[in-house]
Amino acid sequence: WASAVARARAFVAQLTLEEKVNLTTGVGTNGRCVGNTGVGNDVTRLGFTGICLQDSPIGVRYADFVSAFPAGINAAATWDRNLIQQRGAAMGAEHRGKGVNVALGPMTNMMRAPAAGRNWEGFGADPFLSGVATAQTVLGMQGEGVIACVKHYIGNEQEHMRGGFPTYSSNIDDRTMHEFYLWPFAEAVQSGVGSVMCVHGPIFLMLMLILIFRYSFTGAHTTSSTKPKPAKTAKS
Repeated sequence: WASAVARARAFVAQLTLEEKVNLTTGVGTNGRCVGNTGVGNDVTRLGFTGICLQDSPIGVRYADFVSAFPAGINAAATWDRNLIQQRGAAMGAEHRGKGVNVALGPMTNMMRAPAAGRNWEGFGADPFLSGVATAQTVLGMQGEGVIACVKHYIGNEQEHMRGGFPTYSSNIDDRTMHEFYLWPFAEAVQSGVGSVMCVHGPIFLMLMLILIFRYSFTGAHTTSSTKPKPAKTAKS
């Protein structure tokens, strides 16, 4: 990571403010790439042509000639590290083949709400099993040359009133947070995951500091697709 961070800092130091805003703002959906950065204003003078992200827990979506892979909960039910990693590698290969740079997965939330609409994406309610499955998926995907983005950090346990409606709060005590909800993310960091996606709802800065300082995560943070506030409300 040290050499990558040094190169990134040298690159950012050469950017204009407009280029920085463009490269950190994702646009587009329902296509081969979703949340693309640098679109329409690539920094070609520095050899950078933008980043293609793709969101699907079971492979590339919004594209032709792609596969629908088994859901995360089914993969975890095999209790087979090698098979789970092979699944990740197969998904990574298809992402890479479609020109995707960042695969927005795996999803590793903990099924706190039994009726949550996205429980099938994750690996179940056991933190150890979920952690192992997450790590193996990351290793498989990134072994094929794409960046995995583990999500959603942290406490994203329901879809109801999730996006754009700050009407609920995830209140989790310290022990439960570390032994249950954070465990799979710690495993992802240990496996070398390149990116982490944050939740829609508000989280305390301390939780991000845990990720960076306690787990030594040095990769990229990304917001969930509808989380960022309009530029006019953002502070400089």
